[in-house]
Amino acid sequence: MDASVDRIAQPWGSLTPYGRDEPWPERVDTYLMAGVEPGQVQRWVQAASVLHSDGDAMDIAVMDGRMAEVRGRADDRVNRGRLGPKDLFGWQADASPDRLTRPLVREGGRLVQCDWGTAKERIVDRSRELLGRHAMRTSLCSPTG
Repeated sequence: MDASVDRIAQPWGSLTPYGRDEPWPERVDTYLMAGVEPGQVQRWVQAASVLHSDGDAMDIAVMDGRMAEVRGRADDRVNRGRLGPKDLFGWQADASPDRLTRPLVREGGRLVQCDWGTAKERIVDRSRELLGRHAMRTSLCSPTG
């Protein structure tokens, strides 16, 4: 990542101005995990962001079977190499020791692990209950960014 850009003060990165008849310039945003050098990356996997509806193109660096870096893909027509804050930093949650890998449901006021089928069934049942009771005042959505 370009250390000269404060991504807290400028979450979308540095500006890349261009003229009316000029193409939007490329700018490849990159974030490498601390302690990893670019030469240590074992392979790159092409991907598209699933954290919002734009589908920004990115490459994911893999090292020892884990994500180690993300970088925007400059030749992509959607983002021209740019990555927003969620794409640039959100992938780190995958490696977090606090990351949930199983769904939790509430049982008697406590959260307990369950299988995915049970969790989905609970969501469907509760959604049907709310829709039956409140009809159009209740809505479901899947946040995309």
